Amino acid sequence: MKKFIVLSLVSALTAGLFFSAPDACAAKKVSLSKKSLTMKTGEKKKLRVKNLKKKLQKKVKWSSSKKKVAAVSKKGVVTAKKKGTAKITAKVAGKKYTCKVKVKAKTKPKTTPTPTPALDDGDVYYKTPVDFRTRKSDVKYGTVEKKTYYSTTTEKDRRVTIVLPPGYTAEKQYPVCYLLHGLGQDDTDWINAKAPTIIGNMIAAGTAKEMILVLPNCRARANDAAGPSDAFSLSNYQAFDNFINDLRDNLMPFIKKTYSIKEGRENTASAGFSMGGRTALYIGLSMQETFGFIGGFCPAPGLLPYKMNNISEKGLFTKETLKLKPEYAENTVLMLVAAKNDTIVGGIPAGYHNTLTANGTKHIWYRKAGGHDVNVMDNALYNFAKTLF
Repeated sequence: MKKFIVLSLVSALTAGLFFSAPDACAAKKVSLSKKSLTMKTGEKKKLRVKNLKKKLQKKVKWSSSKKKVAAVSKKGVVTAKKKGTAKITAKVAGKKYTCKVKVKAKTKPKTTPTPTPALDDGDVYYKTPVDFRTRKSDVKYGTVEKKTYYSTTTEKDRRVTIVLPPGYTAEKQYPVCYLLHGLGQDDTDWINAKAPTIIGNMIAAGTAKEMILVLPNCRARANDAAGPSDAFSLSNYQAFDNFINDLRDNLMPFIKKTYSIKEGRENTASAGFSMGGRTALYIGLSMQETFGFIGGFCPAPGLLPYKMNNISEKGLFTKETLKLKPEYAENTVLMLVAAKNDTIVGGIPAGYHNTLTANGTKHIWYRKAGGHDVNVMDNALYNFAKTLF
């Protein structure tokens, strides 16, 4: 009897423990994976209902209180639309589960604005083809002739180099461009700078018209050889200024007599580099009735009063007279080119540009990367030749 009572108590206690203990297999609480979200516009994040029976997972209905702020797909993917707040709701088995969403405006990356190049930036607006001075097998180039003419200005025979266009014939007339050399050079300077190749390539490409290039010796004095010992002297500078007389009285008549040329200022150009640039500008602005195209490339000082290298000059013009005359102001191409790092003539070309601007003279002005060198010289010739005739 006692044994039965004991067994009954043990059974009762065991049963009581079994039914009163927590249910280890009870289902976990159903909830959303996130109760709140902070998002940036354009961003996407996925919400899910946790601890939901598998058979109910496909029955979840998603909705947004503000679809224009945050939209939600059928699979719980939230897309941030615009700045604001919204409530995303998941509804399943008669219950609702919510997530608060805050949308922030997307931060734009800080960018440094790209400066707009100045209109006188030759590296942007006055480029040249990569191969503009490369001799090409499929291009026909003109003939280079060495000539002499007698100068009443220097009372001696003087040399001049002529570059004829390809296929030159006396049955046709051609415009003429006079190209002037630098301080210590002579008529070979522009040959060394590949002027015949540059113009030949341009004629072949259709970027320049057929023309005759005249490459004179601009040192109009008895001792006119290249590399003079007195290169940086007032007498040498004055010999370049004297070239205007030799050009007008001797060289231009010789060219007219020897070659088949078009006359008139619309068919006549003068340009030069360095001291040749000063000379070309002096000649062109002094003979505006003759020259319709004038180019100064890294032009030397002397058009206006200056003092440099222990030499001073009163100037070939004044600030008031350095300009185009009214009758030629609209039918003349006047170009000034400077090197950005020119340690030889420095700010002289910019001074000419500023004076022309102050006088209301329309002209082309740009600055090219480089120094007082052949790269700037050739770039200027290319862009000048594009404007000719």
